[in-house]
Amino acid sequence: MTDQTTTIPKGWKITTLGNQLKVGRGSSPRPIQDYLSDHGIPWVKIADASASQTRYIVKTKQCIKEEGRSTSVKIGDLIVSNSATPGIPKLMGIDACVHDGWLVFSDYVDLDKLYLYYFFLDYRRTLAQSASGTVFVNLQTDIVRNIELSLPPLPEQRAIAAVLSTLDDKIELLREQNKTFEATAQAIFKEWFVNFNFPGSTGKMIDSEFGEIPEGWRVNKLGNEIKIVYGKNLPTESLTKSGYTVFGANGQIGFHNKFIYEKPQVLVSCRGEASGKVNISLPESFVTNNSLVLEIADDSDLNFCFLKFFSLNNDYTNFVTGSAQPQITIDSLKNCDLLLPPKKIMDFFNVTVEPMDKKQLSNFYQIQTLSTFRDTLLPKLIKGEVRVEGFN
Repeated sequence: MTDQTTTIPKGWKITTLGNQLKVGRGSSPRPIQDYLSDHGIPWVKIADASASQTRYIVKTKQCIKEEGRSTSVKIGDLIVSNSATPGIPKLMGIDACVHDGWLVFSDYVDLDKLYLYYFFLDYRRTLAQSASGTVFVNLQTDIVRNIELSLPPLPEQRAIAAVLSTLDDKIELLREQNKTFEATAQAIFKEWFVNFNFPGSTGKMIDSEFGEIPEGWRVNKLGNEIKIVYGKNLPTESLTKSGYTVFGANGQIGFHNKFIYEKPQVLVSCRGEASGKVNISLPESFVTNNSLVLEIADDSDLNFCFLKFFSLNNDYTNFVTGSAQPQITIDSLKNCDLLLPPKKIMDFFNVTVEPMDKKQLSNFYQIQTLSTFRDTLLPKLIKGEVRVEGFN
C-alpha cells in the first residue's frame, strides 16, 4: 500500500448513495405478536445484529409465520439499522425477513456490496463522533440517499473490500478457534466433574449431602475455599483510551492506567440485571465494584482452571436477591455448594485444559491487534488517504 495525500484520488468521484442504489426499508405485519413463532422465517431484530461478532447474521432469536412475510432479504444482502442503534451494517448469511428498523438496498450501480458494508462501518463511527454523547439521528431513507461519499471505481472498491475482508476473515477464524477451545474444555469439565467419568475413576460412589459422589471427593461451601471480595470503585472519568483493561458487570468497559490483579480472575456480576453473570478477566486488569472477585489463595488446593469452569457451569443467579435492585452479596455467594475432587484430579484437569486457555489468550491478543489495525486502516482506505497497491 502507498500513502495518498490528495483529498480525492484521481478516478474517484463525489456522489451520493441515492445515485448508486435504491434505498428501502423493512416492514412488519401488524400486530407483530400475532405472527411471531418459534419456527418459520427468520425474523431479524437489532439484538440479532448485536449478538453477532461477525459481519454476518446467520441466526435469529425469533421467527415469523409465512403469512406474516414482509420485506425479505437473501443470503449476501446488506442491511443497515436505521433506528435505536443506527448505522449497524450486517451481511445476511441466511434468507430472512426484516422489520422497519432496517434499511435494505437494491439496484446497485457501480457499487460493490462488500465495499458498502465497510463504508457504513466507517460512517457509523462518524455518526458516533458527531453525536458527542447524544442520541444518534435516525437514518431515514431520505437521509441515507443524500449521504455523500468519495467513490472509487468498482475494481478499486473490490480491492479495498478484499483487504479489509482478509483482516476480518482472520479475526473471525481466531474467534471460531476460541469457541472450539472453550467448548472442548467445557465438555471435558462436564465429563469429569458432572458425569464423573474422570481419569482413574474406580466407579465407587459414596453418599453425601450433594447426593452420590465419587469416593474421595468432598462437598464444601465456596466461601470456605476461597476469598470473595468486591472490586474497586472507579469513576467513569478515570477511564482512559489505552492501558490496562477494566472489567465491569458486562465484561470489558475500557482502560485504566493501573491494574489491581496481575493474574486472570473469576468475576461474578453483583448488581443490576447482570447479577450472576460470570466474566473472566485478563492478566493485569482492573475490576470495578459491580463485580465480585473469587480470589484463590496461593496455598489453596483449588486451581484457576477448575474454579473458572465450575463458575461458568454454575448458576450464580440462584444467589440473587431483591427485585427492584437485584444483587448478590458476598455472604450469599459464600454459601454456594462446591463439589471438590482430589487435588491430583484438579491438577490433571489444569494440565489438560491450560494449553487451550493459553492459546485462547494468545488468539485474543491477536484479535485485538488485528482489530486495531483494521479500524485504523478502514477510514484511510475509504477516504483514499491510503491506496491499495496498483490503484495509485
